Amino acid sequence: FIALAARCVSSFTLNTRQISIVTLSSLKQPSLLQLNAKKSTKQKSKKKNKGSTSGFGGAAAVPCPCGSGKGYMKCCGRLHNDPAVFAAASAEEVVRARYSAYSEREVDFIVGSTHPLNKNFISDIEHWKDTIRMNCYDNFELTSCEILEETYEGEGDKQIAKVKFVAKMTQVDSREKTAFQETSTFERAGKNIMGGAWLYKEGVIETAPGMPEPETAPKNLDEELKAQEEAGDSENKDGESDESKEE
Repeated sequence: FIALAARCVSSFTLNTRQISIVTLSSLKQPSLLQLNAKKSTKQKSKKKNKGSTSGFGGAAAVPCPCGSGKGYMKCCGRLHNDPAVFAAASAEEVVRARYSAYSEREVDFIVGSTHPLNKNFISDIEHWKDTIRMNCYDNFELTSCEILEETYEGEGDKQIAKVKFVAKMTQVDSREKTAFQETSTFERAGKNIMGGAWLYKEGVIETAPGMPEPETAPKNLDEELKAQEEAGDSENKDGESDESKEE
């Protein structure tokens, strides 16, 4: 897939929080009035947060874009935020997570889950990420990734996984629904790359059931983004050429 951009694999990183350490001796003793104020604030906070008991805050209650019916942080969000979960995931789970990554703008995951031998793989990782951010499908709501079939061939390091699915989207302004069908091929690139996770190598795109035949061959998400980038580069070159002629 997902092909929503060709999103080195070694660049898949997680955000970390900086923790400040304050010594006890540097703290001033609070007054009784301050303690009462803090206690009142804590009580109000507990009442406000009473509805969430999942431990993930509000994100856990948000439905996952892949359409599994689970909360985002109990589904694709786990792969996006935990490399160990990603490394142990099935090919189907990676397909779902890549689909959701386009919805959630998880650019690091899109890049990190792409096989280095994928034709859309870009060695300039930062440029690749910028391209994804600029051309991400913000005009569409990604509503469901329907898995039709998952198969495995071979054994060990030479094993290949194929996942057939239908990616569904809704245009934000017109509310027009669209979809494409793809059979994605996944391979591992070794234990030293993403912990031996399934990585997206290539995909065969077809018209989704019930959708009209397009005038041109359908593109998956990665191919569409690359086409947009190439079109932009072409326009820039044409503009430079026109300026040269004027000079």
